Amino acid sequence: MRWLVIILAVMLLGLQYRLWFGEGSFAQKAGLERQVQAQTARNEKLAERNRVLTEEVVGLKSGLDAVEERARTDLGMIKEDETFFLVVDSQLGQRGTPPAPPADSAGAERDADLEEEVVDSIPTDLEAPP
Repeated sequence: MRWLVIILAVMLLGLQYRLWFGEGSFAQKAGLERQVQAQTARNEKLAERNRVLTEEVVGLKSGLDAVEERARTDLGMIKEDETFFLVVDSQLGQRGTPPAPPADSAGAERDADLEEEVVDSIPTDLEAPP
């Protein structure tokens, strides 16, 4: 009878171990539930992103307004016979812009060439509208 009690106690402990720590245990179930919640939140974010992208695609396919807006904002394009004004802040250097990194001689020459190109591209013969 004593052996039977010992065997039953060992079996009970073995089953309890599996219930609390083994495969399919309460801890594993709680971990899986946390993973499901995290994946659900990720799926909701992706579904919202997909909805926005779908609306954008429909807008691009349905008319030229969305294409024009995209060309203006992303590519900086302007319409024909349209005047583009670029307003340059004269105090730009005084507002805490980061200092220029030290340049080698080739970099300084390249920067000087870029400045000349920019200055050459600015029209100087501006006329007042009639």
